[in-house]
Amino acid sequence: MRRQLGDDDELVSDVIALFLDDYSSRLQALKAAVEARDPDAIRTAAHTLKGSASTFCASRVVDTAARLEAAAERDDFAVIGGYVARLTAEVEQLADALRVCRAENRPDGAQSA
Repeated sequence: MRRQLGDDDELVSDVIALFLDDYSSRLQALKAAVEARDPDAIRTAAHTLKGSASTFCASRVVDTAARLEAAAERDDFAVIGGYVARLTAEVEQLADALRVCRAENRPDGAQSA
């Protein structure tokens, strides 16, 4: 992530803050879309989370969001609920990791020697 953002500590910190400020409402929008059985809104929410997670090279989140997008494209509500649960857990794990990075004031997550 740091390479993508030019090793700019302030920018990394800002991007982390944006994600942490936004992800909860994105998950709520996703869950509302599932409740409404709205595949377009599900695709949009999954795509947005996928894009945000790709900034942090969070491959599990990106993969699950892509699978959810595909399931929504097929209107496959038999699997959508499982993907939403999995994506929610993975996004929460990412948020926890980003909070740790921010708290340590080490946006790349590296440990001090």
